[in-house]
Amino acid sequence: MPELIEVETYRQAASEALHRTVSGVDAFHDSYVRSSGGVSRLRSSLLHNELSAVERIGKLLVLRIGGTSVGVRFGMTGRLVVDGQVSIAELLYTTNEIKKSHIRFVVTFEEGGDLAIVDPRSFGSVELGFETSRLGIDALKLTPNVMATLLNGSKGTLKSILLNQSKISGLGNLLCDEVLWRAGISPLRIGNSINEIEILRLSEVILKTISELSARGGSHMGDLQSQRRTGGICPIDGAPLLRQVVAGRTTWWCPAHQS
Repeated sequence: MPELIEVETYRQAASEALHRTVSGVDAFHDSYVRSSGGVSRLRSSLLHNELSAVERIGKLLVLRIGGTSVGVRFGMTGRLVVDGQVSIAELLYTTNEIKKSHIRFVVTFEEGGDLAIVDPRSFGSVELGFETSRLGIDALKLTPNVMATLLNGSKGTLKSILLNQSKISGLGNLLCDEVLWRAGISPLRIGNSINEIEILRLSEVILKTISELSARGGSHMGDLQSQRRTGGICPIDGAPLLRQVVAGRTTWWCPAHQS
């Protein structure tokens, strides 16, 4: 978290600053800038140029400024603040208090206002000239045919494939667990074992889940969420949920109906 749903909210908020001209750029830790030249090059590339477009690809926010772009990753705790307004008031796994010491990146504009990244744990980053070709298809554009191609011949677990941003961009840990639980498919299944009917169901569930949770207000608003804890039970059949580490992430699933 933030996942696709949250970053789409950030995209909409950042769009409020469209067609403003950059007057200042600050990144308060060089390590937060993952591109050669660091803060100095970032600043010289963006100053006096217009924010012409704001895009989202998966969990990445892309700011088109002048003739270049800045890719913004929000990591686990990053939030976007535009003109002093917090795009999302609450995130899981972080403080919801906005502290000056947590501001990692700021773009100010000649017309007034600014765009800032608040990231208490500094797991996010900004990158000048980010190559979006490094990302897989956006989760909202998934089709059964694309899913079948991704799974064909794969020997990785299904959850590892869904989390792999170079294959499918936008799904994080919460959405993956919710989607697989709703689809009734085990996160431990090997990719090439998923049959045609399951591929169709999984593709449909991904789109429906993103739509429903977007309307509810976030990736943390899933039906499974309240039971992602010790002693949690499946909301579908009442069976105890199993907690495992899958693809390096804490995973909650129901072995009674996810097969």
